Amino acid sequence: MSESDNNCYRILVVDDDSAILDLYQRILDPTNPQPSLPNFKITCCSQGDDAVNSVKCSIEENAPYAVAFLDLNMPPGPDGQWTADEIQKLDPGINIVMVTGYRSTDTGSKHSVANFSDKLLFLQKPFYRQEILQFSTALSSKWQAERQLMLLHTELEDLIEKRTAELVESNKLLKIEIENRALVQEELEQSFQNLKKGMDSTIQAIAMTVEKRDPYTSGHQMRVAALTRAIAEELELPEDQIEGAYMAASLHDIGKISLPAEILTKPIQLTEIEISLIQAHSQSGYDILKGIEFPWSIADIIIQHHERMDGSGYPNGLAGDSILIEARIVGVADVVETMSSHRPYRPSMGIEKALAEITQNSGILYDAEVVTACLNIFSKNSFEFPN
Repeated sequence: MSESDNNCYRILVVDDDSAILDLYQRILDPTNPQPSLPNFKITCCSQGDDAVNSVKCSIEENAPYAVAFLDLNMPPGPDGQWTADEIQKLDPGINIVMVTGYRSTDTGSKHSVANFSDKLLFLQKPFYRQEILQFSTALSSKWQAERQLMLLHTELEDLIEKRTAELVESNKLLKIEIENRALVQEELEQSFQNLKKGMDSTIQAIAMTVEKRDPYTSGHQMRVAALTRAIAEELELPEDQIEGAYMAASLHDIGKISLPAEILTKPIQLTEIEISLIQAHSQSGYDILKGIEFPWSIADIIIQHHERMDGSGYPNGLAGDSILIEARIVGVADVVETMSSHRPYRPSMGIEKALAEITQNSGILYDAEVVTACLNIFSKNSFEFPN
């Protein structure tokens, strides 16, 4: 079996109680699949050492686990925290759910948890059947999306490397063939514009890839980008800074490519797990783009666009001037566009309510100068979102 076969995901269960292992087997029984859920293939271990060896074998066989449920206390062998650390070293992509009957524990170090906190969740015993199904389904979908995201990241790096190599080769030929200094400068400028045009096209293609997974928000990133540029111009930022803010806004939701489409288009209230997955999109967007060399701080702007002036935002709780001005602009533009547009779970709230929201929270959640600039372009310049 490869990484996944016919939408079947591998689940590792580790518990020293055979009755608990039998319970997992009954809940995730691959011989009795449910139409609305993926199929699961279960591997059971009673001790941490066995679990680590099982993960080693899964890597060697190119059949990794999507999710591991670990009991915290498994005498006489190593505990769940040790097992989680060792498994994460072998396979950083696995999602780990620590299952414990204790309400609090000092087991493990803050350092080890911090190293892979986005991959480590906790579940209280006694658990319910639906909790196991929800964790298994959501985390397996997240695991598969992350592997697809890694492939996309590699393809993006290859494309940019190819474009860069072509530009370097073009410049070498130009220097050899053109003796006139003015003509060389003209050709180099043309090459730069071509590269910029190619980069713009690549960014637009990436943005379209994200929005195709969620037809209800089609055009959202481009509308946010248009409003971002207008606000940045109203603030009279340098042209290069305006361009960087625009490009970041065009990609600000790229991290949502790692989310299951059914969560993005869900027409009802999301669960806490689903909300936490969606909130991870700014971190995911940063992880996709951080290794790509843009002329602007695109990745930093994207990870900060949900931060708020009072520190109540996410993912890092930044506040005030710790947030890039470009991220503050994108954040305001994102709120205004989202509130004034239709969503699967609600109709459009209208531009007036959107502007009232940023006005009411000016200087609290949103940068006051950015809010003023946004209000000016709607009142004085009659700004309209592009269709």
